[in-house]
Amino acid sequence: MPRTTRSSTKASAAPASADPPAPANTTTAVAPAKSKATTKKAPVSKKRTRADANSQDDTTDTSKPASTAKRAKRKGIKDDAADVDIADSAPATAGGDVSSSNNQAQAQTDVKDAAPAKSETPEPPAKMVSVLKRGAAPVDPLSPHLVSTHQVYVDDQGEIWDAMLNQTDALNNNNKFYVIQLLHPSGNKNSVSLHVRWGRVGENGSAQDKGPWSPAQAIQEFLKQFKSKAGADWGDRKTMQPKKGKYMWLERAYGDDEDEDKGKGKEDDGPRAKTPEPTLGAELLDLASLIFSVSLIQAALSEMNYDANKLPLGKLAKSTILNGFTALKGIAEVLADPDGAKASELGGKRQACVTLTNAYYSVIPHSFGRRHPTIIDRPEILKRELELVDALGDMEIANKIMSDSRPKDADGNPVNPLDASMRSLDLKFIDPVSRGSKEWDNIVSYMTGTHGATHSNYTTNLRNLFRVERNGEAENWSGAGWGDLKDGEKMLLWHGSRSTNFAGILKQGLRIAPPEAPVTGYMFGKGVYFADAFSKSANYCHAGQSKNIGIMLLCEVAVKPYLELNDADYHADKNSKNHGKIATKGVGLAQPREWQDCSEALDREDLKGVIMPKGGLEKVQSPGTWLQYNEYIVYSPNQIRVRYLLMVDMKYR
Repeated sequence: MPRTTRSSTKASAAPASADPPAPANTTTAVAPAKSKATTKKAPVSKKRTRADANSQDDTTDTSKPASTAKRAKRKGIKDDAADVDIADSAPATAGGDVSSSNNQAQAQTDVKDAAPAKSETPEPPAKMVSVLKRGAAPVDPLSPHLVSTHQVYVDDQGEIWDAMLNQTDALNNNNKFYVIQLLHPSGNKNSVSLHVRWGRVGENGSAQDKGPWSPAQAIQEFLKQFKSKAGADWGDRKTMQPKKGKYMWLERAYGDDEDEDKGKGKEDDGPRAKTPEPTLGAELLDLASLIFSVSLIQAALSEMNYDANKLPLGKLAKSTILNGFTALKGIAEVLADPDGAKASELGGKRQACVTLTNAYYSVIPHSFGRRHPTIIDRPEILKRELELVDALGDMEIANKIMSDSRPKDADGNPVNPLDASMRSLDLKFIDPVSRGSKEWDNIVSYMTGTHGATHSNYTTNLRNLFRVERNGEAENWSGAGWGDLKDGEKMLLWHGSRSTNFAGILKQGLRIAPPEAPVTGYMFGKGVYFADAFSKSANYCHAGQSKNIGIMLLCEVAVKPYLELNDADYHADKNSKNHGKIATKGVGLAQPREWQDCSEALDREDLKGVIMPKGGLEKVQSPGTWLQYNEYIVYSPNQIRVRYLLMVDMKYR
């Protein structure tokens, strides 16, 4: 990994577009003379974010940027030094204490979006940091002076004075954040300081503290700072709309912080009890270690360019996910109709995609390093971002389970965290299937027999197989009348997903995309997608991100009668219903040779009337068909019963 270096030359002046630091408000009662503003460059990590090689916007080499002034002038990049506007004097050095004017100029240069001071390499991405929680909200872990002694101010009405702001301008390569917090010493709410931190998303940036003041004065300073950056009043933050040149407020969930503090051991609570060994069997321990892996979740988020430092999963509000879907819905509308009203209203397709991309990245923070943010102007990029927003919900559930899982049993005895996490899934049962049993062997035959010829770049081996039943699924299934379907109208079908999604899937079941999601991101409408070809679903596991282990489901699915389609239909959910069907089948060129009853193949009487393929796949002639493999889509979660979970070793050629 290249060594990070810092320029020893004097930084060039900020470009004319940068706003000068605002002077202190001398008409307002301020703190005594000893009150001072302090600025520090937050610590630098040596971890780097993996580049997205698939994006045409990500190919620019920024390893040796031009000088600050030249790059800013040439690209028209607005300097982030404009965000330094609460200090009465120039910022301190990146290293810490106030010193020479050269160092002060260096600190301002270090917060630029895309015009770093001349150096061999740009500043690397921020390292995942531990968050210190006191009270209702976490203190910014990179606060240079107050993180170890202060907590976020909460007023008598319960208002939490904490804000995370984000702003993206893809054309000008701006992708930045702004943190605002009121902090007070633990145990003293009458002395309140203003803390801000700003910089490029994916980097630590610079931080500044000012005060202390009385609570009333501090609140006024917070409100002034928020309005300056967001262009909206604090009281209107939940309904604010994106404004050019302004930041968007990111809603964060706070509800469980206090419970987490109470439920988890603290350093001053005395010595921690030794963590017991897990009681899970070897197969379940293998599964739990994969789906509750913090490192795999972080790797998956990084691979999708999501910045979990700016909006950690534990603070991800449901409204933020829905806002992400809403932003993508606007982009989908433009891509579907480049000459339509939406595109015209925003200045044509290209400008519309830029504007809506900026809005999306402002609510779903992405880290692109020093590269230009990728403009979402093609269906494949849109689909990738839909996958991210959809996955955030499942990963947030895994994160919550790991955070909420108390390492004690009902009697107060310590238990292993993986035991506690598996228990939190609230499954009716999840039992390993014996190797070499008829059930195991015929599911292996289903795997190998339906591994498509076009998916020859990897081989597979069944690692673990579990029978699964989720609480409530059987009741929902029966209540909807699916148990009354005729023999052969229910199928045992494959579903694959990232391993990091499976804690959420097992906890809440397979779900339909919300109304906020665009229909154009789903080939046959918003539904749950299945396949009768193993490798078709296996490709969605992204096993390379999870130690080359894929996790898949076999589900009993109510599919017949279905609407057969040879081509994409984004409104297939409505069209199938209008045709009196309960599902859609996207017809493929490779079809199962024959079908068999699961009760006989798997020795399970409870699967009588449910069918599964037998004898592999064969090519068929179907005029108008271009799909390689069948897809089955249902539009209600009550049409699904999870029956098996598989862990599959995938070896890539």
